[in-house]
Amino acid sequence: MKLQKHHFLRILDALLLVTGVSMFITDEPVLLFHVVIMLLTIGAFYWPFRSSVIRSIFWVTADSLYILHAVNTGKTGADELIEIPLMTVILVIIFLIAQQRSKAEQQAQRLNIELEQRITELNHANQELEDYTQKLRQTQAQLIQDEKMSALGHLVAGIAHEINNPLGAIQALIENIIASLEQSLLELPVLFQTLSPERQADFFALVDRSKDSKGFLSSREERQLKRDLTQTLTEQSVENAEQMANYLSKMGIATSLEPFMGLLLTPNNQNIFKTAYHLGTVQNSSYHIQLAVTRASRIVFALKNYIRQDPGGVKIKADIADGIDTVLTIYHNQLSKGIEVTKDYNKVSQILCHPDELMQVWSNLIGNAIQAIHHRGKLAIAVREEADRVIVEIEDSGSGIPSEIQDRIFEPFFTTKPPGEGSGLGLHIVRQIIERHGGKIVFATRFDGTVFRVCFPIQ
Repeated sequence: MKLQKHHFLRILDALLLVTGVSMFITDEPVLLFHVVIMLLTIGAFYWPFRSSVIRSIFWVTADSLYILHAVNTGKTGADELIEIPLMTVILVIIFLIAQQRSKAEQQAQRLNIELEQRITELNHANQELEDYTQKLRQTQAQLIQDEKMSALGHLVAGIAHEINNPLGAIQALIENIIASLEQSLLELPVLFQTLSPERQADFFALVDRSKDSKGFLSSREERQLKRDLTQTLTEQSVENAEQMANYLSKMGIATSLEPFMGLLLTPNNQNIFKTAYHLGTVQNSSYHIQLAVTRASRIVFALKNYIRQDPGGVKIKADIADGIDTVLTIYHNQLSKGIEVTKDYNKVSQILCHPDELMQVWSNLIGNAIQAIHHRGKLAIAVREEADRVIVEIEDSGSGIPSEIQDRIFEPFFTTKPPGEGSGLGLHIVRQIIERHGGKIVFATRFDGTVFRVCFPIQ
C-alpha cells in the first residue's frame, strides 16, 4: 500500500505519544527522542497544509518536548538546551536543500518532457509545412504548364501552317530538282561534245552566276527585266534574243553580260542556256530546301523549348533574348499577318533563372500585345542592362488598358476575354514567376499603347 501523507501524521503522533510517556519514566530514550524532534521539525516544513498555525504547533510541540526532557533530566545548561534544536535545524536545512533540489530535478525533468513534446510537435508542423510547400510548388508548376498548353492550343493552327509551308516548299523544290536533273543528264553529254574548252569554262561560270542569284523577282520585275535584256541582246545581234532573255531573267542575270557573250553568240545558244538554267535550278532548289528545313527545324526547336518543363527545378544561367525569340517564332504566323515587330536587343548579362518559366512570361505578354492591337499594329521589344539589372520592355500600339481595370489586371481569375478564351490566370502567373526570380513587373498605359516593363537582378 502506498504511504500517504495522512499516514505519516498518524505515525508521527504515535511516536510523539510513546516518547512523551517514556521520557518521564526513564532517561534513556534520547535517540528516539532526537528522531521524534527531527520528524516534528521536518513536519513543520513538510506538512501539506499551508496554515502557519499548524506549522507553529509542530515547532512548539517539538521544542516543548525537548525542554520538558531537559528539565526532567536536570540538563538545563545553555549549551545543552540549544544542542538538539541546533542539530535539528541543521538537519532541516539539509533536508530542505535536498527537497528543493529534488523538486528542481523533477521540474527540470517535467520541462524536458514538455520541451521534447514541443520539439516533436514543431517537427511535425515543419514536415506538414514542407509537404504543403511542395504541393504548392507542384500546383504552381502545373498551372504554368496548363497556361502554356492553353496558349499553345490557340496557336496550334498557325504553327501547323508554319510547319506545313516549308514542307510544301520542300516537296515542290524536290520535284523541280528531279525534273531539272533528268533534263540536264540528257543534254550535258551532247552539249559538251560541241563546246570548246574555253566555252565549257564559260558554261560553268554561267551556272555559278545563276547559283549566286537567290532572290525571287515579282512577275512585274521579271517582265521588265526580260524586255530590257531582249533589247540589249538584239542590239548585240544575238540569235533567239527573246528566248535568251527569258533564260537569263529566270537565272537572275541582269547585268555584266560580257563574260557570256561567247556563249550567247554560239549557234546552239538555246540548248546551252537551257541546260545551264536546269543546273542552276538544281542548285537554287537545294539552297531553298536548306532554308525550308532550317525554318521547320527552328519552329520544332521553339516548340520543344516552349513546352519543356524542368522537373528538377534547378536554376541555370540563360540569355533573356533567346527565350523571347523562341516565343516570337511560335507566334510568327500571327505576327506575319500585319504586325510590325521591332527588336532592340542590347548585349546583356545572363541571369540565373528557370528558362521554361520565363518562356511563359514572354508568351503571355506578347500574346496579350497581339490581342491588344487586334493583329494589326506595332510591337516593340527592347532588352537592355542597367546597373545590376536586366530590363525587358514589351510595347504595343493598342488602345491602352481602361483605367477602371488597371488595378485588377494581376488578380487571379480576372479577365476581359470572352468565356472560353482566357482563364484569368495569365498575368497573375506572370507576376508570380517574375517575383520568384527576384524581379518586378510594372506597366504604363495610355490611349495609344501599353508598355510592360520587367526587371530582373543579375546574380
